[in-house]
Amino acid sequence: MRILIPVANRLAWLVYWLLVGLVPGAVAAERGFLYAIDAPESDESPCYLFGTIHSEDPRVLSLTAPTQAAFERSTVFIMEAIPDAQAVIRAMMAMVYTDGRGLAQVAGRPLYERTVQALAERGMAEEAIKDYKPWAAATLLGMPEASTGEFLDIRLYKAALTAGKQVQGLESIEEQLAVFDTLSEEDQIALLRETLDARSDLPEVFARLLEAYLSRDLARLERLGEEYLRRGDPQLAARFRHAALEARNQHMTARMLAYLRAGGCFIAIGALHLPGEGGVLARLTQAGFSLRALD
Repeated sequence: MRILIPVANRLAWLVYWLLVGLVPGAVAAERGFLYAIDAPESDESPCYLFGTIHSEDPRVLSLTAPTQAAFERSTVFIMEAIPDAQAVIRAMMAMVYTDGRGLAQVAGRPLYERTVQALAERGMAEEAIKDYKPWAAATLLGMPEASTGEFLDIRLYKAALTAGKQVQGLESIEEQLAVFDTLSEEDQIALLRETLDARSDLPEVFARLLEAYLSRDLARLERLGEEYLRRGDPQLAARFRHAALEARNQHMTARMLAYLRAGGCFIAIGALHLPGEGGVLARLTQAGFSLRALD
């Protein structure tokens, strides 16, 4: 679910907001975000795997004809996590300390005051953020300001409900937020500090990533991911990459298998979970599925 857990810093933007596949390597096509998937020795209708970007840009929200057709012919819609009201409440609870501590105590007064000032520029009062964990404050600071909140994954979710499709999630909100909570407080504070330092760079980062996505250039998204990743702390990057990408690719792929064998599903996950030796495309190929790039 990516309503309440958007980008953190240059690293977290790439890994968590777009869910970038930072493992370089084979198998995945260099272009394309829509794949038809045929189960081995099955006559069931194919499933479709679609790479998304968490954006409300009208060019992103306007699906191409092949993607729209694949979505419409599928009876089951599967996304990373279902963003219903209960998930939103659980996410909000996970973002704050409940042990009597607050952000100022954990992060230190100077960093806390910088955070309060930066969030005030976004219309958030100090009272609203004083109990946030450092990673939660970082995500709020790092995400692009929204106009409508109608991001691509949310648009697809609503369309699936309206069409009466069965809707399933590959993860729980607790599993997604665990990516941040498994980081030490030292790492979370580093994440917050780097977010504040990188704020002026983020619009350019967003623009370059969006351009690559609109061009259906998966290879370029990977290169951008590596480029921005190298700007951060390499040890923090490695820890975050394992939690946010490698482990999640493995368990999300495992949870797709039954749906893929049944056929008729449309799976939407962050675009750059797709490529690389440890990416979802490679894992599905290794499991015996046939993949065809459609768009």
